[in-house]
Amino acid sequence: MDQSIFRYTWRFSKRDQIWLLLVVVASLPFYFLSLDLPKQIINGPIQGEGFSSPTDTETALRIAFSIPAWLGGGGNEFVLFDGIELERVAMLFYLCTLFLSFVLINGAFKLYISVFKGRLGERMLRRMRYQLVDTLLRFPLPQFRRMRSSEVATMVKDEVEPLGGFIGDAYVQPAFLLSQAVTAMVFIMLQSVTLGLVAGAIVAVQVILIPRLRRRLLILGRQRQLTARALAGRVGEIVEGIIGVRVNDATNWERAEIANRLGKIFFIRFDIYQWKFLVKFINNLLAQVTPFIFYLIGGYFAITGRLDIGQLVAVIAAYKELPSPLKDLIDWDQQRLDVQVKYTQVVEQFTIGKVLDPELQKLDTNTPPRIDREVSASGLAIRDDSGATLLEPTSLKLAPGDAVAAVGPVGAGGEYLAEALAKLSVPDSGRILIDGSAIEGLPDSFTGRRIGYAEANTYLPQSSLMNALIYGLRHAPLRSQTEESRETRQWLTEARASGNTETNIDDDWIDYAAAGAEGPEDLLVRLREVLVLVDLENDVYRLGLRSKMPEEALGEMESRVLAARDAFRERLVKNRGEQYVEMFDPERYVVNASVKENLIFGVSDPDAIDGENTEDQYLAKVVTDTGLEEKLVNMGLNVAETLIDLFGDLAPDNPLLERMDLMSPDEIDDYRAIVRRASAGELSEVEESDRRALLRLAYGYIEPRHRHGMLDDELQAAIVAARQAFRDNLPDDLSGAIVFYQPGSLNSAASVQDNVLFGRIVDTYAEAVERVNALLRETMDSLGLTDAIIELGLSFDVGSGAKRLSLAQQQKVSLARALIKRPDLLVVNRALTALDANAQDATVTRVLDFARGLGDPGMTVFWVLGHPGSGQWFDRVLTFENGRIAKSEERSGTEEGRALEPAK
Repeated sequence: MDQSIFRYTWRFSKRDQIWLLLVVVASLPFYFLSLDLPKQIINGPIQGEGFSSPTDTETALRIAFSIPAWLGGGGNEFVLFDGIELERVAMLFYLCTLFLSFVLINGAFKLYISVFKGRLGERMLRRMRYQLVDTLLRFPLPQFRRMRSSEVATMVKDEVEPLGGFIGDAYVQPAFLLSQAVTAMVFIMLQSVTLGLVAGAIVAVQVILIPRLRRRLLILGRQRQLTARALAGRVGEIVEGIIGVRVNDATNWERAEIANRLGKIFFIRFDIYQWKFLVKFINNLLAQVTPFIFYLIGGYFAITGRLDIGQLVAVIAAYKELPSPLKDLIDWDQQRLDVQVKYTQVVEQFTIGKVLDPELQKLDTNTPPRIDREVSASGLAIRDDSGATLLEPTSLKLAPGDAVAAVGPVGAGGEYLAEALAKLSVPDSGRILIDGSAIEGLPDSFTGRRIGYAEANTYLPQSSLMNALIYGLRHAPLRSQTEESRETRQWLTEARASGNTETNIDDDWIDYAAAGAEGPEDLLVRLREVLVLVDLENDVYRLGLRSKMPEEALGEMESRVLAARDAFRERLVKNRGEQYVEMFDPERYVVNASVKENLIFGVSDPDAIDGENTEDQYLAKVVTDTGLEEKLVNMGLNVAETLIDLFGDLAPDNPLLERMDLMSPDEIDDYRAIVRRASAGELSEVEESDRRALLRLAYGYIEPRHRHGMLDDELQAAIVAARQAFRDNLPDDLSGAIVFYQPGSLNSAASVQDNVLFGRIVDTYAEAVERVNALLRETMDSLGLTDAIIELGLSFDVGSGAKRLSLAQQQKVSLARALIKRPDLLVVNRALTALDANAQDATVTRVLDFARGLGDPGMTVFWVLGHPGSGQWFDRVLTFENGRIAKSEERSGTEEGRALEPAK
């Protein structure tokens, strides 16, 4: 990018800038005429100049021109139209109409210029942001270790935002404003030289003084930008490192540190406000002094006859037009200096050495050649930024189909060799050859498709689990899915004008062939195979069971899920397990569900609530109207008394408190006070806040779990009756927010598991959950629903940084992502450290079997093991110590548990 924002603007928008300048020039005659017309209106029809008698007329719309003598015209006048004779009143209407026309024309020019330069500015802003991200994607990887992601995001999103508005104004705004100001000044000078000199003097003071006063604002603005960027980076660090903040009791330190930064920003911004309003005061003062001089001197000239009234009015009207462009011109100059500072700072941050050649990341829809020969590293040495040696000169050869393991302590050298094999680090000496070609010269379209890489700390952006897994299959748009339309053509035109890529994100980018699939249907089969390899299928299956069915799939899934409900009941009876699930019945109290679940007997969808009424507000009304409130408040009071008697005197760290789920240990003293107040008087006199707290205890009560004997048959019947009232009187704004359980129907707001079970697991049986889950899986398998459930699980949102997944699940996803594209070279860098030794062994053996089963010669594997015992399954084991290969051992024999012997 250019060092000057003007050069950058001119390079990419020269044609548009020239066109805007031409439009500005075309607008000037109309602007000048609009300044002159008020004088003609006042002196002519209003004061009667040229209309000495009521019958006098003036000529309007006369069109004539003469050719100068020096052009051979002889000074003769050529009349194209003699015009129309108008009386005084008619001339007034004509001139006023003409003035209005010029006002509209000038407004149309301003509108066109504003819209055009706005569009131009947005295009250039889009281009700049795209170029910054494009450059960021080509940064050398070590550079990212020195960058704060939040600061980079702030630069791309916020700091370049003002640049877009300025780029549209870069050339046309000063030209437009200066031309208006000069036109107004020339007009004033033509009316009165004295008044013109006065206006010129005031303008000169403004132009010279105001920019000098604003220089301080530039310095403060630069400080504000740097401190705000640092604040964004610090907040981002707090979010990323919140666990460390909490476990080290560093929250107050962070608050103090943020307060210190905010204090610096406050004083900088306060100084900016002081200077800004001082400059504004001086500017406004100068602007108001000039009309005073005009009234004084111009009035004197008008009284003495040296200036007519029409000229004075025209001068004052023209000067009213002058402060606006002058102020805008001064503001433009201030903005120019400010924007240049911001532009320079952003460019400096994105200008570094050794940025990748764009050709290495060029879009390529062709399938790259396979790695048919060996991968070799010779004399490979790696050092960090400080010059410390990470890997001593190392040589290694990987033949096609080899399975090589690297073992040793963390930082012993295997990790750095793995990164180099995946083209993630640049060696200080030596080289890596793939099929005889140096890896640094191979494009990403080759290394990114033929090399798979997995590590323990892979960052997964917020997306569905499906998108996280197939991320490695999206290299280029392979099949167009965008219909030709006006919007599509406009999108392509704007992308081309903004210098953006013209590839469409809505096209099909998935490389099904790389995954061994022919289309979307086969892809799910391949994904299931990989999920089994990394032991993630059961996790995805459980996520699917706990998920709601999407609206677009309800019609297809309803009959299948209802069939699964019936089949599951049959399996329960057949396996003598009907006691493990208590089925829902609208006419009966479900003892294994809470009181609140029994009252609502459905599932709420908060996103569907339309209006001020909420589920809890309506429930409170129903409980009151049905006379159930006093009973439930009394029940909550009894529960509170029982829990306080049982747990109230225990130490805060007593493990028995973990069994108290209706209230937290911190709430014991609060409820003790509530019980004391409620026992002092009648139950009906309990305060509203205390009643709500007691109702909350009653709502969460489950008899088989808590076993306090609070639910007799009478109270259960009353709750079932209130359930019916809750359903019958549901207000309109909650009609779509609560979906009730109904035998023979699907509950669209409930999870798949709840729809199939249509009841609650009786967890008083220790084996109930395990037995029910096993029967549920058998039911799904027998009805062919497992694929649909897994597909539903794949739509699970993993959250920002995959924080909704456990660390072990994140590592499995990273390995699965590398496996799904079936690379020729698989590099695994301590990717399963969150798993125990047995789980790592099992995954390693499955992956190696998969790699060897892909044909002859199979997938080449280089695996830096977190558990050395897994090395027995590899063809060769390299032991790293102190940044070098200390030992290389070949595998002998073919049976499990085979011994390792030194390589010869």
